[in-house]
Amino acid sequence: MTEELAAAEHDTELLRLRRRTLTDVCFEWMSRGDRVTVAVGGTHFEGRLIAVVNDLAIVGTKTIEVGVNLGAVDFARSNDRAAYTGTSGERSVSSFRALLGRFEIERMPARLVGRHRSFDQTGVIEASSDDHVLIRDDQGLEWALPRGGIAYVIGPS
Repeated sequence: MTEELAAAEHDTELLRLRRRTLTDVCFEWMSRGDRVTVAVGGTHFEGRLIAVVNDLAIVGTKTIEVGVNLGAVDFARSNDRAAYTGTSGERSVSSFRALLGRFEIERMPARLVGRHRSFDQTGVIEASSDDHVLIRDDQGLEWALPRGGIAYVIGPS
């Protein structure tokens, strides 16, 4: 009977692990306070997860906060369990698109980097739509960047 119970518990835990999304895994790490590495857009960011919601993860490194498009992540890794105080996360934005919209509304300069570094552009977001972001650089050039191709965004330092 004990062996059957242990096997059932093992199967239940395995099923739980298989049903989780990348968002679920990152949320668990954030809740626990893990020190993580997230690889996206040809760059590795190490620090703590400040927010994880839908397709957005915000990674706080020693020097910056990075808004990561979870759909563009190359890998995520938990380096050190409970290295920080766990949190339920910051909830002022609900998605990667909402974060881009915040930059648009607040007219803050943003650095947008594409998957595989296909672009690395800094400017002010003029419009954030369903499928693209219009950004104007410091030379006045207007760029249309496909939203799904944006790996991460960094705001002003």
